[in-house]
Amino acid sequence: MNTEVIRSKVEAFLITWLKKIPFVSLYAGTRGWFYLISWAHRITGILLVISLWAYLYGFHALQASQKLFILALLLWILAIPMVFHGFNGARLIFYECFGNRNDDAMIRSVFALSFIYLAVLGMLMLMGNQIVSPFLYWVIMFAQAMVLPYGLATRILTSRHSVLWKMQRISGSFLLVMVPAYFLFISLNRSPEIEADFLITGIQGLFLTVVYILLLLSAVFHAGYGVWSVMSDYLSSRNLIKGLAGLVALITLIFTWIGLRAALSV
Repeated sequence: MNTEVIRSKVEAFLITWLKKIPFVSLYAGTRGWFYLISWAHRITGILLVISLWAYLYGFHALQASQKLFILALLLWILAIPMVFHGFNGARLIFYECFGNRNDDAMIRSVFALSFIYLAVLGMLMLMGNQIVSPFLYWVIMFAQAMVLPYGLATRILTSRHSVLWKMQRISGSFLLVMVPAYFLFISLNRSPEIEADFLITGIQGLFLTVVYILLLLSAVFHAGYGVWSVMSDYLSSRNLIKGLAGLVALITLIFTWIGLRAALSV
């Protein structure tokens, strides 16, 4: 069967199923699918912020219970908004920073890549018998993760946008590789001792400690700025916006401190 025909049938099936949801049907008909995808990006972002803070706060408890099936299932469920938010964020970066206007093809890519990643992640979680060298794994992933921020930085550093706006996009491009890689790492190394060694003491010493700290700092900054930018869109008072920025900055610093304590404690 022709690939175009298969794709059309799959898209028609998904759209028919989504239109059965009252909220989706209403806004898809009145505002369009791009409006819904934009809101889905914001909602998944807020969900991931809450999940990040909960993860940092309950770090040691999660490590102790890593072998539980229910935790693996929860991680896979959490990977759904994570991977959508990441790939859709990449689409937005291509749109904002590189002028890519082929949204139809990009959105298809977002959902296709998300499906492939979730399928691979679920398979690895079910198998539970795959192990990789943490040091070699993170050398490869970190090298790939640095390529995207470098390329993006050369594109936007001289633009007129604010420094925080630029940092948000650059940190997002770094997290696009590192966060899915982190979920895969947990699935590939199901032993709590291996994961705890990586996260707490840093296998091979300084390098993996630095990798985790960069991942932590990028995640909490991206999360904090994302929360502030979403909420500031709906506030008209300049003083209230400034107060909100201070509150978000304080919460971000608190969870950065919690994350660093977890990473550097023995």
